[in-house]
Amino acid sequence: MNYLSLKTKLYFLVLIISIFNIKSNAQSDKTFDIQKYELDLDIYNCFLNPFPRNFKATETITIKAIEQIGQITINASRSSLEIRSVSDAGISFDHAGDLLTVSLDKIYEPGEEFNISIDYNHKNVIDTAFYVRDGMVYTDCEPVKARRWFPCKDVPDDKALVSVTARVPSTVLLCSNGRLADSSIYGDTISYKWESDYPVATYLVALIGKVKYNLDVINWKRPNGEDMQIRFYWQNGETRFNINNVMSKTGKMLDLFSAKYGDYPFEKLAFATTNRDYLWGGMENQTIITLCPDCWTEDLACHELVHQWFGDLITPMTWSDIWLNEGFATFNEAVWIESQKGYNDYRKTILNEAVKYFSRNPGWAIYEKSWATSFPDDDTLFNSEITYSKSACVIYMLRNILGDTVFFNCMKAYATNPDFINGNISTEQFMDFMNEQSGTNLDWFFEEWLFKPNHPVYQNNSRIEELEKGNWKIDYTINQIQKNTGFYKMPVELKITFQNGKDTTINVSNDYNLQTYSFGFKEEPKKITFDPENKIILKEIKN
Repeated sequence: MNYLSLKTKLYFLVLIISIFNIKSNAQSDKTFDIQKYELDLDIYNCFLNPFPRNFKATETITIKAIEQIGQITINASRSSLEIRSVSDAGISFDHAGDLLTVSLDKIYEPGEEFNISIDYNHKNVIDTAFYVRDGMVYTDCEPVKARRWFPCKDVPDDKALVSVTARVPSTVLLCSNGRLADSSIYGDTISYKWESDYPVATYLVALIGKVKYNLDVINWKRPNGEDMQIRFYWQNGETRFNINNVMSKTGKMLDLFSAKYGDYPFEKLAFATTNRDYLWGGMENQTIITLCPDCWTEDLACHELVHQWFGDLITPMTWSDIWLNEGFATFNEAVWIESQKGYNDYRKTILNEAVKYFSRNPGWAIYEKSWATSFPDDDTLFNSEITYSKSACVIYMLRNILGDTVFFNCMKAYATNPDFINGNISTEQFMDFMNEQSGTNLDWFFEEWLFKPNHPVYQNNSRIEELEKGNWKIDYTINQIQKNTGFYKMPVELKITFQNGKDTTINVSNDYNLQTYSFGFKEEPKKITFDPENKIILKEIKN
């Protein structure tokens, strides 16, 4: 998700809080595992004046028992969903608040699979998940809004295959997750069936359709030589030059990130613009990225594309791990700039993220363990200064510490690791993997930059002394004076510039506060510069 270009956010904020408490009742029940959602939606009337939000649907959920179970409880928001009946293995149900409890036809043993079918209605309400306006329909599910338009186990760590069948007017183009398995026209109706071959987290399930949508399709050649569709859904009045620019760059982005992080992992890639109701800049729904209207910008397209690896292929275990999504997507915007314009522009792009962080730092840590079970409002969870900008800067510093070869080797190994792909990862698992893969214990780095708030503030001191003619000594003391967080251990570069114009750079490790380093030279030093390349990008320096 890109949270930096919000649309109509203030209008909806009160509505979201008043109608739904999205933090409550998130089901993390480990007694069963969802294998597949099959949705059959009749949303024909939603595209016709007066554009109602209600529709009828049937859903079949394939479930695998992990423990012995006689009932299941999933999420279904009572404010927007009315459950009509259950069938197959479901024999009765209770629907209260956010929870739908289904009694099963027998006790299922661990390893057994079964189906439950649910007939339900979506009510004619505004729920900030299922959007309808003037011949456009789309969904938006992050973090836990999928439950508002279909019953599901609405947590990031229970990914499942998804099939979406939707009946719409024949003038509508509609896209959803995965590949287009079927489209059938009968009379004035077209039925689309989109099917994923890879598991999807519920917050990444999406559909979008519009009367008289425009569609451009190009083919991108995968590294193995196969062609893959990239689909661009756009609207009349949008800036064609920007659309064409994104279209021309997307294949190059796929080339770059496939080389760095392993082949693009899904069936297709699509971009589609929404309308004025959309709350975000963009959202990385698996294989169907949604954008705010006329938001065909290169950085936004890159951000959401990179999420297909970091967020969609490998999904955070809980919402406390969201930095793994947004930090890597934001960091790789700079990697894309580096590939096009060079290293200096990469550094400038990251520096811009640091400036954003310093300008509005709210003062909490990147990783908040409590968010795993009781996460905060969107403004906090997706805080642009912490979750996006600071996280990207931390990854930038990790790259500096490891060096390019080790860093990118680690990241490719991470993004292709069978233990993580098409599954989930926690921050602790990521830390352990990076330690093992790099051959370096990085716990100190992660603990201070992820688990602590704020950043170091340096007020360093130096003394240049002539010992005897032609011999000089520098005493340099690194002093951190921040009061609102602990000490930050870091490797540091010190650049010594001499009176004759020459210079040299010395690498030291700053392991404790008020650490003093002494250096001897045969030439007269003029000045000493702390961190000349700004590798510790999250710092302040006081005179």
